[in-house]
Amino acid sequence: MMDRYRNVAKKIIESSKADHTEVFFYRIKEDNTRFGESRITQNMSKDVTSVTVQVHFGKKKGSVTLTLNDDIKVEEILRRANDIAKSNVEDPEYLPPVERQDIPIISRAVSDTENLLPVVKTEALRRIFDDARKENLRVAGLFTNGRYEYSIFNTNGFETYYDTTMASFSTTVQTETSSGYAKDQSENIKDLKPEEIYEVAKEKAIKGQKPRDLDPGLYDVILEPIAVADFVDFMIFEMQARGADEGRTFFTGKQGQKIFDERVTIYSDPFSELNPSIPFDNEGVAIKRINWVNKGVLENLYYDRFWAHKNGRKPTGMPFLGLIFEDSSKSIDELIKKVNRGLLVTRFWYIRFVERKTITLTGMTRDGLFYVEDGEIKYPVKNFRFNESPSRVLANIIEIGKGRRVVGEEMSFATYMPALLVKDFNFASKTEF
Repeated sequence: MMDRYRNVAKKIIESSKADHTEVFFYRIKEDNTRFGESRITQNMSKDVTSVTVQVHFGKKKGSVTLTLNDDIKVEEILRRANDIAKSNVEDPEYLPPVERQDIPIISRAVSDTENLLPVVKTEALRRIFDDARKENLRVAGLFTNGRYEYSIFNTNGFETYYDTTMASFSTTVQTETSSGYAKDQSENIKDLKPEEIYEVAKEKAIKGQKPRDLDPGLYDVILEPIAVADFVDFMIFEMQARGADEGRTFFTGKQGQKIFDERVTIYSDPFSELNPSIPFDNEGVAIKRINWVNKGVLENLYYDRFWAHKNGRKPTGMPFLGLIFEDSSKSIDELIKKVNRGLLVTRFWYIRFVERKTITLTGMTRDGLFYVEDGEIKYPVKNFRFNESPSRVLANIIEIGKGRRVVGEEMSFATYMPALLVKDFNFASKTEF
């Protein structure tokens, strides 16, 4: 596909009279099977490639996005983009497009994932539905497979391409008084086990029946990796050098300081087998291995191209691409054994900011909350609302557990996150479910 994109981009760039021209391609070919009440409710397929053409006249920019097809009207696209640019105001933070860089062309696409037959999904779901009916359970969720392509070209001779596939399965299993949740994904459909994922959610739902009331307050908490992902990812978006330099974030004045537990190391590496990812960001900046936090010390913050240029630095690329939070070999069961009185959290739901400068977040537990005492799970608990900050949690670590690659509910990208045992997590109130 890169050759097709290159040919289209070449026509556009050679026909453009702008000072600079950029062409961005994004293809999403995806098949989704939704299910609820233990039956398939919807099948959807799409194969759409969007192309964005951005022209630069001095510090003015104009952008047009359309669906790529065989009859692409280059002159019309450029006319529209030019008109937008010329009627636009100058961008005070303008930089020309990126220059050529040594970014490897990577394809992680697996044909079996892209071409997964609907009958294969149906058979896996039928077995799950049959089991759920025998157990008087209700099952809902989403089974997706797709192929995704990204490509950038510009007048400076820059070009890059990334191609991957992904299959994912997420499910919620419900009883009359409880629910359980599990999710997994992989580039290779052979590594995705829907029935095993269902069994995890099923076990949580069965164990979670007839939850008890518990008073809100400070608890030692075991956070499973998907809970850690949704919680910590909010902090990652705040790790911007510009915000810190302008005094607007938690990280202001903290670079080079130890701000978390010394066992906390968070880095990006799109070439790691733990969390392979796209090796460039949407500005065309190459993503290379970089430590954001190293043994509790804040080593780096995210520099976009403008802020890097303004401060004589190199742009870092976005931190969430290929993000990895270093783990240990300790299982969740081992973490549970270390708890005298606390809670096991499956995941969080509907997380939002309370205060950005302290990264204080609020949200709810969901689909599996259990009381732990003397190293054992004792009983399920009704859900809580929390008011808590990742900055405080990562300073209050008791143990770091085994990690896995997860895609949280709040973000669309994969991260590698460990389970965490932390002290004094603040549950502010009860919820109604």
